[in-house]
Amino acid sequence: MKMVGKYILIVAVFAFLMYRGIYFENLQNVRQQRQREAFNAAEYARDFWDNQLPGVLDKAVETEELIKLFNTDMAQSIERYGKAPGVSRVYAYLLKGEGTILAAGENGLEVSVEEPNTNPDVLIETGSYIPGNAVRDASGLIDVSKFSDTMKFNEISGAINKIVVKDVIKPFLGKGPSTGRTVKFYGATQVAQDAAEEKGLELIKIIPIRLQLE
Repeated sequence: MKMVGKYILIVAVFAFLMYRGIYFENLQNVRQQRQREAFNAAEYARDFWDNQLPGVLDKAVETEELIKLFNTDMAQSIERYGKAPGVSRVYAYLLKGEGTILAAGENGLEVSVEEPNTNPDVLIETGSYIPGNAVRDASGLIDVSKFSDTMKFNEISGAINKIVVKDVIKPFLGKGPSTGRTVKFYGATQVAQDAAEEKGLELIKIIPIRLQLE
C-alpha cells in the first residue's frame, strides 16, 4: 500500500508540473493572431494602388457638382456618390477637378474650382502625414466583411496614406506649386451626413490621388 501511495503521489506531482508547464490559449485567438501575422497591409495597399484604384478613377464626380450637392441636397450626394463601410454617418467620395491655387501652406493647397477664382473651395492636403480612410472607402473596392478583424481593415488605410505621401505629395511638392498656378487633381474626401445642416461647407478637404500642375 505504501508503494501504491508513492506512485500516486509521484503521478500527482508530475500531473501538477505538466499542468503548470502547459500554456492554454483559445484556439480562435491563435488562428486570428496567425492570420494577422500572415497579412501584409503594405503589400495589399500597393496592389490596390497600382492595379485596382486606377480602374475606378473614371467614376470620380466633378468637384463643383459635389460641392453644390453638399450645400443643397446632402441626401442626393450620398445616394449618387457616397460610400461608407458598414453603418456610418460619414461618407467618402471620389472626386476630380481643376482650379487655381490661392494659397500654398505647410499642410495643404487652398484651391478655387469655381469662377471667379477669388475664394478657395477645397483644401488639397499635402502634409507629411495623411490621416483617415478617405481613399480606401471612396474607391468602393475594399469590403470590410472580407476581413476577419477591423485591425487589418484599418492597417490598409494607413498603408494607402503612406503611398499617397510618397508617390503623390512629395513628387508634386518637388515641382514647386505656387499661388496663381492651375492644378488638376483626382482625390477622395470624407464628409459627415449632417456637415452642412447649420451652414454651407466652406473648404472640402481632399486627399490627393493624382496631382498635376498646368
